[in-house]
Amino acid sequence: MLLSVHATVGAIIGENVSTSLLAFILAFISHFILDIIPHGDAVLIKAYRNDFKNKGVLYLIIFDVFSTIILISLLFYFHKISYTQTVLWGIAGGILPDIMVAIYEITNKLFKRWHKVHSWAHNRLHWTISLKLGILVQIIIIYLILR
Repeated sequence: MLLSVHATVGAIIGENVSTSLLAFILAFISHFILDIIPHGDAVLIKAYRNDFKNKGVLYLIIFDVFSTIILISLLFYFHKISYTQTVLWGIAGGILPDIMVAIYEITNKLFKRWHKVHSWAHNRLHWTISLKLGILVQIIIIYLILR
């Protein structure tokens, strides 16, 4: 899933629970549940692991980070979510697993256990979809979450 999906779900969780710790934990767990849904990045990720200079993945990461910042900013601006610690902790919990995986991919040491859990979630369903369809699926998920 794109960070924008995980951050949005985390924000919505944070908006609807009473404590920052609960927001963080539920958003962290939601990350793995969402990653079970095929979302079209499997081919790019595999290519990136074989060639760290793969521009397709780098462009996707850049797009992902900026779209996440824009989406969350718009949600704050249009008062879909409140700017509270609980919401911020929900966002942090939602995106932390991907940050941990990135650190593992770079160091090949830290967060190995979480990397395995993350890979398990990604590979739970044994079918893949194209990146275009995956992005459409993620847009639909964001739309449904924000309704």
